[in-house]
Amino acid sequence: RQSPKRLLSRKDTSVKIQIPPVAEAGWNLYIVNTISPVQLYKEMIDYSNTYKTVKTQSCIHLLSEAHLLVRAALMDASQLEPGEKAELLEAFKESCGHLGDCYSRLDSQHSHLTLPYYKMSGLSMAEVLARMDWTVEDGLQKYERGLIFYINHSLYENLDEELSEELAAKVVQMFYVAEPKQVPHILCSPSMKNINPLTAMSYLRKLDTSGFSSILVTLTKAAVALKMGDLDMHRNEMKSHSEMKLVCGFILEPRLLIQQRKGQIVPTELALHLKETQPGLLVASVLGLQKNNKIGVEEADSFFKVLCAKDEDTTPQLLVDFWEAQLVACLPDVVLQELFFKLTSQYIWRLSKRQPPDTTPLRTSEDLINACSHYGLIYPWVHILISSDSLADKNYTEDLSKLQSLICGPSFDIASIIPFLEPLSEDTIAGLSVHVLCRTRLKEYEQCIDILLERCPEAVIPYANHELKEENRTLWWKKLLPELCRRIKCGGEKYQLYLSSLKETLSIVAVELELKDFMNVLPEDGTAAFFLPYLLYCSRKKSLT
Repeated sequence: RQSPKRLLSRKDTSVKIQIPPVAEAGWNLYIVNTISPVQLYKEMIDYSNTYKTVKTQSCIHLLSEAHLLVRAALMDASQLEPGEKAELLEAFKESCGHLGDCYSRLDSQHSHLTLPYYKMSGLSMAEVLARMDWTVEDGLQKYERGLIFYINHSLYENLDEELSEELAAKVVQMFYVAEPKQVPHILCSPSMKNINPLTAMSYLRKLDTSGFSSILVTLTKAAVALKMGDLDMHRNEMKSHSEMKLVCGFILEPRLLIQQRKGQIVPTELALHLKETQPGLLVASVLGLQKNNKIGVEEADSFFKVLCAKDEDTTPQLLVDFWEAQLVACLPDVVLQELFFKLTSQYIWRLSKRQPPDTTPLRTSEDLINACSHYGLIYPWVHILISSDSLADKNYTEDLSKLQSLICGPSFDIASIIPFLEPLSEDTIAGLSVHVLCRTRLKEYEQCIDILLERCPEAVIPYANHELKEENRTLWWKKLLPELCRRIKCGGEKYQLYLSSLKETLSIVAVELELKDFMNVLPEDGTAAFFLPYLLYCSRKKSLT
């Protein structure tokens, strides 16, 4: 058995004192006697002040240990009194603020940690900026990467925090020195709302003179000029680039048009101005934002409603223009039938309520037919049907033509619109044309012939010429011919129209049928002299051909 002394000597010989190879001190925390975590935290923070003005990893190391100490205590919150928990939470936020300060002063690969620590600290952007040292050394102000990273991301996050005019000026000056390319983006942030427009314009002009000229600078200057009330400067800036380039500029910075405050979409002053002066550019720009995933479908709809000061149940014409532009652009992420539903619902509502658009539409039906494959050529018989009504629906011809064109198009699901046609009465020629069009697309030809013979006989032959082809051609002699003969027998004010239609029908049928078949479809009680010319033509057509 060895003596205690011998044992101690063996322990002593096994201990080797090593001198740290790095000159900078490292920190290891050993707790022998347990004391209050908050008290220990405060002592560590006091000690870290030794390194407060020094850009060193030692300060971050010690503050990180203090932060972890408080965090570990909070994880066992079930054994804490309410007062202790509140004190620990306050210490936790304070430690995050201290770490944010450290990382904001560093220009290292870890400087991005400034953002999460400041976020966890609960400090506002203004409070963070107030902690900065704005003193100038050697005539030059230097801003470290950590602080720039935090401010840049905070201004992009729509924090509902508006900086004072003084702080906003400091921020734009900071970015002009550190990251001049970000200045236009910074000025578009809602947090920079209170910046003096003259200050903003001076920095934008500096960018121009320093050779940093871009479409984004131009648009930002145009927006600032509006705030200054200088419409001439605004117009000059907007005229300096083509519409396509302006759209590209808005895609680069959507906040020039659309901002969010307290979770609500807010159109900018520039957007409100464009609504009155260049609505086409505005619609094209929002379409560009949607195409580049900068704004969602519902957000875009809400934007136009807020822009035009309309409630949820009212659809402004500018939003209809936007829907039409979506169809023309053939956006892949837009559900086609949903877009059809929006447009047809609006056209039908206006026609049924005799409600004209609140602004002049950007595109006519002819424009849409020429530019978009979803808008089809309106059938010839529809024009004849509409022209039979010389007075009604004059103010709504564009909405009617667009609705008819959609129904005539190749992509439209007719069955989906039938339930929504009820408000559109067949008592009007406009309503009648839409109902007959839909029934025609559903191949209900016999019903359509009956309706047209009753309401607009002059459209029957054009209808038959366009619709009764191929497998439906038999309806000329199985439906149209006997129906005309029946109505002629009844006489009435439409007798001459029916007679004229019968003659044209007989001419078609005489060409289509053999003589025997032709004779079988003629009425038994008809006047022979009337039908004789058609019988002769039918019997001679082979020799003629």
